[in-house]
Amino acid sequence: MKTSYKLKWLLFHSPVELFIRTAETFADEIKKLTDGRVEIEIWHLDDYQKTFLGNAPVDFFDLIKNNKIQMSQIQTNHLGKNNATDFFAFDMPYLFKSHEHATRVLDGDIGDFLLESLPESLNVRGLAFTYSGGYRCMAAKSPVTTADAFQGSTIGVRLSPVHTDLVTAIGAEANAVFDLIHEAPQSLDTSSNDFVQTTLPRYQAQINNAEHPYVINTRHNMFLTSIVINEEIWNDLDAVDQDAFRKAAKYCAKLERQWSVDDAEFIENNKEKQAKLGIKEVIELSPEETQKLKDRTQPLYEKYNTVFSEGLLESIRKA
Repeated sequence: MKTSYKLKWLLFHSPVELFIRTAETFADEIKKLTDGRVEIEIWHLDDYQKTFLGNAPVDFFDLIKNNKIQMSQIQTNHLGKNNATDFFAFDMPYLFKSHEHATRVLDGDIGDFLLESLPESLNVRGLAFTYSGGYRCMAAKSPVTTADAFQGSTIGVRLSPVHTDLVTAIGAEANAVFDLIHEAPQSLDTSSNDFVQTTLPRYQAQINNAEHPYVINTRHNMFLTSIVINEEIWNDLDAVDQDAFRKAAKYCAKLERQWSVDDAEFIENNKEKQAKLGIKEVIELSPEETQKLKDRTQPLYEKYNTVFSEGLLESIRKA
C-alpha cells in the first residue's frame, strides 16, 4: 500500500486572498493526482503561530527546514537573502519583456535550474514559480509623468540589493526596510517615502492610500514567489508521487500567474475599483519616459553578471 501524507501548508504572506487560492488549488489537484492519499492542511499564519508557537517569533526557514510545516509559497527575495543568491536575478530592472517571456523562463529549463538549486543552499525543494502580484509599480504621494521625477526622491523597497541599486540608478535614495512579512497598511510606516514599490494587486495590503494615493505603473520588475516543499518529505516521496507534486505545482502556478495578471488589469481599467482601493489615478509613463528608466538601470546588468551564476541574466533575457 502506498504511503498517505497529511501536510501543513502555511500561508506566510499577505494579502491572504492572493495566496489561499493557490494553496486550495494545489490541495485539490494533488488529492486528485494521488487518489486522495495526500491531504493538504492549510494554515493561516496567525492561527499557526497561536497554535504552535505562542509568543515565539516566526522563522519561516526554521519551520520548513525542520519539517514543522511542509509546504508554502515564499517570496523570491527571501530565498535570495537566505543563500539562494540567484533568485535576486528576478528583481533586475525590465528583465521580462512580457508575461509570455516570463512564462518561457519560469516554466522552462531556466526556472527548473533555479528551483533545483534550492536544496543545496536551503534544504528545501522548489516546485514552481508564482507571481502573487506580477509587475511592480510605484505608489506615489503626487502624480508624476516623467523619469526625472524620481530623482532626489526617497523610495521604499524590500530588502534586496538589486532593489537598492535600481533606486540609486534612477537618482533616488532607497529606504530598504520595507520588508514586513505579514503586511497590514496600519503597520507600515511609509510616510518618509515619496514613492513605495508595490504591485497593483498588493496595493491595499501594503500601501496607506492616504499617503500614496497615486500609482505610477512603471512595470519595472516582477514580484515573484515560489511554491516550496520540505526536502525530507520530498525525499520520502516515490518517483510517481514526486511527479504528481511537480505537475500539481506547475498547474496551479500557471493559474495563479494568470489570476495575478487579471487582478492587475482589472484594477488598471476599472475606475470604481481604484476608488475603492483609495487610488486617485493609475498613471502610465510614455514609452520615451520608460526608455529613460531602462537606460538608467541598464548598467546594473554589467554589475550583476558576475554576482549570479554565469550566463544566467543573458539566458533569461534571450529566452
